[in-house]
Amino acid sequence: MGGEEDLPADIKKEIVTKAVYSARAPKTGDEVEIRFATVVANWPVHHGSGVCFTLGRGEVMEAWDRIVATMKKGETSKFTVPEMYLSGGPDRFREKLPDDGQDVIFEIELVAVRSITDLFGDGGVVQRLLLEEDAYGPSPKVTDEVQINYALALKSAPEELLEERLHVDFRMASSSLNTLLCSKAIHKALLSMKPKTYVQLTCRSDYAAGAAGDEDRGIPPNTDVLVRIELVQIYEFEDAGKKAFWEENLVMKKAIVTVPSRLCPGFDGTWCKVKVLSAKVGEEEKVTEEIMVNTIVGNGEMCDALEGACARMRKGEVALVTVKPIPSLHTPGIPSLEISAGAGDVVYKLEMVDFGHPPPEEGPSDSTKLLEFCQKQKGRGSDHFKAGRVRLAYERYSRVVALLPRYKRPLGSSTSVEVFEDPRERKAAEELKNTCRLNLAACALKLDLAYSAARFCDEVLKEDPRNVKALYRRAQGRLGSKDFEEAVSDCKAILELEPGNKDARLLAQKVRQEEKEQLRMQKEQFGASLVRKLA
Repeated sequence: MGGEEDLPADIKKEIVTKAVYSARAPKTGDEVEIRFATVVANWPVHHGSGVCFTLGRGEVMEAWDRIVATMKKGETSKFTVPEMYLSGGPDRFREKLPDDGQDVIFEIELVAVRSITDLFGDGGVVQRLLLEEDAYGPSPKVTDEVQINYALALKSAPEELLEERLHVDFRMASSSLNTLLCSKAIHKALLSMKPKTYVQLTCRSDYAAGAAGDEDRGIPPNTDVLVRIELVQIYEFEDAGKKAFWEENLVMKKAIVTVPSRLCPGFDGTWCKVKVLSAKVGEEEKVTEEIMVNTIVGNGEMCDALEGACARMRKGEVALVTVKPIPSLHTPGIPSLEISAGAGDVVYKLEMVDFGHPPPEEGPSDSTKLLEFCQKQKGRGSDHFKAGRVRLAYERYSRVVALLPRYKRPLGSSTSVEVFEDPRERKAAEELKNTCRLNLAACALKLDLAYSAARFCDEVLKEDPRNVKALYRRAQGRLGSKDFEEAVSDCKAILELEPGNKDARLLAQKVRQEEKEQLRMQKEQFGASLVRKLA
């Protein structure tokens, strides 16, 4: 694939009709189709259409190989070509060309480019592009799951299909687990395809059924095959729980009807209309009738899992949402499923019918309004916490902390400035942020995220080392992560500040009891001598 700069200096190019930016440019080995007109001394002498050849293989005169390599599909250009480049190829294209040293003008339209690629570089699988509708779309990644149409035929009988399957789910990360013949070749081809692209793979026998053949499919031993595949769509996967600041892999969203938009409702108070199409645990149907829900995302009308998923859906999107069997993710809230901890994952099918216009992801641009907005979101979080919706509270508190950095960098500037220029607003923002961090620690303790609880308290104690609530919750977090020595240290720090603090004394006793219990269990498991060495 070359550009105009790759033409010899004595061949002049003038673009008559420019191709669109995304148009395909041919490379050596591709099949191309052109229309042409030949002009000599301002007199048209020859023209033709439907001329097909393989680029760079010497099937046409040298001039055409050189000049077509600089074009894109849909482009029309004029080339002034010296006589020295007019040799090669069939005589019919050179019949009326001069042999007296005159330049020749070719006006050429590149009608089609059929890309041909040796996928593995050994001639074992040759890919031929048949149709490409979406030149802008993304290509699948190795971790994606895609939907394809698939057809299989013998190379010797291309019109007689041995197998045809439509709307097949193909897992890129586990191509060996797919049941299609030539899965390795299909995986390789898909990595460079875009949605609505249709290709044909000519697969040598060792990339197909091999020396044994495949009697069930009607493939004799040592037989080459043709595989035609169309990339229908790329499923979009997203960890919706992680986007809500929850633990990873709790709520995984797979878009099966995708929408080319970045706009999502989020949790900041946008109304939405969502349809719950089904819910399954294995093959057991948990929701037998469709449920239409009109709600404000994040208000808690739906269960935590659906709140998290809907916050990340686009208008018109249909998604399968796979949720861990943690009871608090499924109830309370629509559809309020009673799921036991030992059950399998729950798979919801949702359709985002409509939603309002969400506020800016970065929050209000005015600092006073930003502070008011964050105070309101903190209030929403506190309401959720009181109602026992700890994950929804965790998301709101996390959102407030994320929206209140101390510094920002204005667009186009290389230096950072204070977000809140007013000292009173700055102080209120820091106090609000630390309150939310302490509340996050309380949520984390409820969710058995002991390490996270201690981390949130660390942030508060950096600015306020004498904060008793932060010391106490950090001690609880350290106890939960079996860091007994540091937990006792935090309790002692509290008692130095408040000698009469009963909660700190009780917690210190609990820490020592659990430390003794752990030591006893280690002795039973490993023996006293080994435990003493480890200590």
